[in-house]
Amino acid sequence: MLEFNTRYIGTMNIDSEICRRARLARDPRFDGEFFVAVRTTGIYCRPICPARPPAEKNVQYFQNATQAAEGGFRPCLRCRPESAPNSPAWRGSSTTVQRALDLIRAGALNAGSLEALADRLGVGERYLRKLFQRELGVSPLAVAQNQRLLFAKKLLMETGMPMTEVAFASGFGSVRRFNSAVLASFGFTPGDLRRHSRADSSCADIELQLHYRPPYDWAGVINFFARHAIEGVEQVDADSYQRNILVDGKPGLIRVQPIAGRNALQLLLRLPAPGELMPIVARVRRMFDLDANPTVVREALQSDPVLGQLIDDIPGIRSPIQWSVYEATVRAIVGQQVSIQAARSVCARLVAACNEGSGASVFPQPGAIAELDDSHFPMPGRRRDTLREFCRRSAALENPLDLETFSSLRGIGPWTTAMVAMRGHGDPDIFPTGDLVLVKAYEALSISLTSSPDLKHTIENWRPWRSYAANLLWRSLST
Repeated sequence: MLEFNTRYIGTMNIDSEICRRARLARDPRFDGEFFVAVRTTGIYCRPICPARPPAEKNVQYFQNATQAAEGGFRPCLRCRPESAPNSPAWRGSSTTVQRALDLIRAGALNAGSLEALADRLGVGERYLRKLFQRELGVSPLAVAQNQRLLFAKKLLMETGMPMTEVAFASGFGSVRRFNSAVLASFGFTPGDLRRHSRADSSCADIELQLHYRPPYDWAGVINFFARHAIEGVEQVDADSYQRNILVDGKPGLIRVQPIAGRNALQLLLRLPAPGELMPIVARVRRMFDLDANPTVVREALQSDPVLGQLIDDIPGIRSPIQWSVYEATVRAIVGQQVSIQAARSVCARLVAACNEGSGASVFPQPGAIAELDDSHFPMPGRRRDTLREFCRRSAALENPLDLETFSSLRGIGPWTTAMVAMRGHGDPDIFPTGDLVLVKAYEALSISLTSSPDLKHTIENWRPWRSYAANLLWRSLST
């Protein structure tokens, strides 16, 4: 079996020998970790491309698709690089670049400026450009443009959306600009690419395939969403997750389910307008942790005497998150010192109260919760005041409350902050040490060991994947 060595993947100086062996083996563990460009054809591919492997002398390797596009290469129509899982941004990059990449993938530069993105990150525009050039070798605008093009190609080949809707859903300001960019980048017109699509153009719903690196613990992920599902907002069974969402003030719906025989999930979207499609798809990818590399996580945790056997028994562990940072924060505050079922019941009451008479059932906006009277908060007064204060602040902000400010609120402790970091921000290296369920799960698993290791000391050995270790322990209780 090909040896996976993370020292060479996820940095600008990727090792050509590792990449050569990976592409010849078509190893799915490397899918999205690097791209293979062929000088003789001018095309770049995923390492799992089914086409005949080119000679090594004609090959050039790139860390990400934007670098390949900037090098003048076009994406392959057969393996479709736009469908590859994203290489985890938090490997080999600074925190600022990681956050910027997440925001760009969600469409932050489609309508907004680079200056606004830099302000959102708390840095200067010039400094942000330098960071991208130093760590990725490309500019933020180049990343955004390539993201728009690849997303447009995905929509053209997987959906029957009208060309105009594809153009604006992908972040292009005009159809003319969309047409010229697609032709210049792919060597085909949008109409040529559309001929490869088998989608039904008469269907109002949008269906997309969201690929991941195998293995994938679907049972564990869907179990998480089932245990936390809020009545009226979410519907979960063993084969699908569905929820109501709000898009520009209007109700929409998403449904996610596995695709038999493929390393992908099927995403169905029913939206009032396609303009928010890119950020919604990005959100769903993060919710289901589709860009994780399970092999890297396994290698980091398998030497642990407690987690080693567990990670073999539960391959493909993921760290799922909630729909938004705001929603995850409300759930965390409500869930302080109560069971998951009790927290679900409280959230369902808030949903019912805030949606009364609206004809829709979506997770309530912060202003709506803040305005509810005391009768709608079946919780201690201090927790109610904390929830109201958070919602008041959130209603006045365009972006989520940062963790430092949030942790300073009265009634917010380490457990709540940790849960928001894990389930809201998607931090891969969080372990809520005050969670009694985790402590009991660890003790139950370590009871057979000759000497039971101290949990507080052991946690440090699980860096930088402590969130996955926590999810493994929670998952062990449902196996």
